[in-house]
Amino acid sequence: MFKSLATWRRLHLWLSVLLSLQLLAWFGSGLLMSAFDINEVRGNLLRKDWPAADWSSARIAPQQLVPTAQAAAGLQLSLTQRAELPVYLLQGNQGERYIDAQSGKELAPLSPEQATALALTQYQGEASVQQVQWLTQVPLEARGLSAPLFRVDFSDDVTFYLHPVTGQVQRVRTPLWRAYDFAWMLHIMDYQERENSHNPLLIASSITALGFTLSGIVLLVLTLKRRRRSV
Repeated sequence: MFKSLATWRRLHLWLSVLLSLQLLAWFGSGLLMSAFDINEVRGNLLRKDWPAADWSSARIAPQQLVPTAQAAAGLQLSLTQRAELPVYLLQGNQGERYIDAQSGKELAPLSPEQATALALTQYQGEASVQQVQWLTQVPLEARGLSAPLFRVDFSDDVTFYLHPVTGQVQRVRTPLWRAYDFAWMLHIMDYQERENSHNPLLIASSITALGFTLSGIVLLVLTLKRRRRSV
């Protein structure tokens, strides 16, 4: 019995050594992620909604852009906007095209000056724009988006990621979001993409944590039995 108790103690000790840092990361990251409202983390409070597009000013009808034959062939039309400008989005085998609903002309990507103006239109803070970048690769913190896109950095360390043609803000990144994202990385143990919560490292650590808990229970039972016999 005593030999068995010593074995369980050693097992429990070594499992605690293996898990100590990860348990600290789990508990610390969980605390940080639960301490803040998700809207604050996502920066929604710093982002203004655009007013509705003025579709009464549209001069081009959808039928002019997508005849019945093209629609049957898979060309899709949807509505979007660039600020208050009504815009048609055409999607098909040739990719995406953005058409000014007032003039019928295809919209080119924004210039850095236009991107800056549209970012300020949607920004709810008081900081100034520090730099504007045209990105052809999506950074890790904007994962889920497609390139190209604009990155607009403000002096308060807030970053807007804008659609290259419409100028709509697609992601808001703040110091709080970056801390949250780092905590999320520690929590799910995906140190590259920060998205996969079904990775072998997390599974192995969870199994080890389960073993640590079970060994602790066994150790407690054996200790209680030993005390009863010694009374």
